[in-house]
Parts: sequence; structure tokens; C-alpha cells
Amino acid sequence: MLSIKKESLYTYVSRGLIRTTKHKDGRRRRYLKSDVEKLRTRSPGHLEKPHVSHTLRYGEPIVQTWISEITNQGPRYRGHLATRLVTDLRSFEVVAELLWTGVLNPREVVWPLQVIPADISVHTAARQAQSPNINPLAWLTLLTHLISTSPLLEASTRAHDPVSTGIQLIQTFCGAAGLIGPKRTYLPPNEGETVAACIARGLGRERDSEVIRILDAALVLSAENELAAPTFAARICASTGADLYACVASALQVQSGPMQVGGTFDVEIMLEALTRARGRPESRLAGYSRGGLPCFNHPLYERDPRAAALLALVASLERPQGGTPAVLDFIVSTERSSGQYPNIFAALVVATRALGLPSGTAAFLHTVGRTSGWLAHAVEQRLTGTMLRPRAKYMGAKSSD
Repeated sequence: MLSIKKESLYTYVSRGLIRTTKHKDGRRRRYLKSDVEKLRTRSPGHLEKPHVSHTLRYGEPIVQTWISEITNQGPRYRGHLATRLVTDLRSFEVVAELLWTGVLNPREVVWPLQVIPADISVHTAARQAQSPNINPLAWLTLLTHLISTSPLLEASTRAHDPVSTGIQLIQTFCGAAGLIGPKRTYLPPNEGETVAACIARGLGRERDSEVIRILDAALVLSAENELAAPTFAARICASTGADLYACVASALQVQSGPMQVGGTFDVEIMLEALTRARGRPESRLAGYSRGGLPCFNHPLYERDPRAAALLALVASLERPQGGTPAVLDFIVSTERSSGQYPNIFAALVVATRALGLPSGTAAFLHTVGRTSGWLAHAVEQRLTGTMLRPRAKYMGAKSSD
């Protein structure tokens, strides 16, 4: 993978650039794949002979952006460290507007209540009656379609304005929390209600300040992370001239994959198996070996700072639920034994379980938060006036002509 000699590999290990764990054969070692992936993208030989399939996989930048930057401390949103925004108790509304406008409001804001089509409640109730166990991402996909086809929308808003579009779309999404909460019904936001407060109400935790605080932090930490696959899909869609709702719909489809937020459902299964075992050491949890836990590690971070910030909030809870002490112990022992650490997806599952929130809440929260970043990227891409169209490197049979 690195095209280097064994001696160079051992040098990387001694310098801490590649972490290792024990192999069942005591004479051998296992090398952490994510560390190798990071080095591969930096390898001089790799840069001299680029391959399309490699450079598009955590490789060199392929678009310019002024929205966010990946750093060792986590993503910076237009120069502002995401984890610092959380410790400063900045709300998701302020952070979303920062991504859309480039301006960090010194004051907190509550978005004005947007008009949400009345037929959304009718459509969601009918769908709930037909399929009571709909995936949260499927609800958001349905809502995107309903709001984008509503006669209430103005063409100019749908085509250009990320602020009004973002506020309306995110407020519409907030109501879907009621569909996965105890009432199983669409609950739109109230006048003067924040995004986090609306979601908490939908999940059956109205006016619970501890829940609202962590939900707000989860939304902020999920808002943006440069050119993730769903974001790239949104930019490709935007580059064709499609409207902002189409860009979000494109991103939602990519978001659902198990290598994206769809992986949170695997984490929920794994942690449920762990808590059923009451913290007993297990080498395999719900079919996963400790060497390949779902949503552990991130190719762009040695230790995902967003996850660390969220887990710190979980650790501060007075009465956590969901077998949280056993889960946190498992995370510590797993990092110590194999170098694996939760990424933001797994940390969201830990946080929502600790708060006693319904299954699927982690995927829902990340997607609502990331919608703000998708809209920012879609508008930025449109401003370039060019269409994204990468080339492929043909590797098949050559013509005999």
C-alpha cells in the first residue's frame, strides 16, 4: 500500500505514525489500517503517480472551499474551531448562519418560524399508518420532497438563498423528531423555539435542559466536515444548476450508506450486545471483532476531536442511561488494546443512548446538523459557475486497431 521497504515501515511505527496491536501469532503484529491510509495519501511516490481511485479516497483536495478546514483539533468552520464553539455554548442556529454567511453572530438567535405546508402532517400520518418503523433518514427524504414541491415556495428562494431555504428545511426536519419519539406523530416547531428544543420536545424530553444542551452540541459538531461523500454529492448536484432542495436530496441518499451515518444503526446493535453482556469482556460483539468495530476511527483524524468533545459531555451526566458506564469502559479498553476510538457517528450513538433517546436518533441528529453544511457547499459550488465532472482512468482491454 505504501510502496516502502520493511525498514521504513518499522521507522514509521517507532515514530508513532503507524500504531500496532498484537497478532494471535505472537511473532507478528497488526498495523492500524487508518494510519496506513493517512500515510498513503502523503507518500511522495503516490503523489508522483496518482491513480483516480486513490486520489478521490482521502487524497489530495479536488475543490477549493472557504467553508471548513480539517485540522488535528477537529474541523474549523470558517476559521472557528467546532469544539471551541461547543465549549463556548454557541447554538446550532448561530453556527449554521456562520456556515451560510461567513459571519459569527456575537449574540444568540432564535429563527423566526417559517411556513410549513399543512399537508406534511397528513402525508406523514398516512405513511406512519402504512409503515410504523420507517428509518429516520427516510422521513427526512420524504420531507425534502414534500417541501420542495410545495406551492408555498418561491422559485428564487429554492434556487439561490441558503439562509431562508436552510431555516425552512431544518425547521421542517425538526418536526420529524416527533415521528421517532413516543407520540409517533409530526410535531412542527413552535414560535420562539430553538432547533434543539424542538427536537427534544419531539423525542419526549420537552424542557429538559440537559438533553437540549447535548442535542445542541451534537448538531454543532455534526454541521460540517469538509468534503465528505454526501457533501461531494451535494456539490456535484449543485454544479449542474439543480436547486438547493435537490442538492440536499442527493446528499441524503449518500448519507444513508453504512459507511456514512447509516453505520450508526450497526453501532446501536453492537452497544446493545455490549450492555446485555453487562460489561463482560467480549472479543466479538454482534459479529464485530475488536479489530473492525463500526464507526470507530476516522481516516482524517488520529482521534476524532468531535467524538471526544461529545463523549466528555456524556461522561459529565449525573444519571446516564443505556449502560453508559460499561460503554465508556469499553471505549477506553478498546483504544488501549487496539488503537481504535469512536468517530462522530459512534459518539452520537453513545450520547443518545446515555440520554435515553429512541433508536435512530443519532442518525437523525447528524443529518439535521449536516444539512447546514450541505447547503453552504451547494451555494459555494454554484458560485464557481462550473460543473464537477471527474475523469476515469480506463483499465480494461485495449483495442487491437
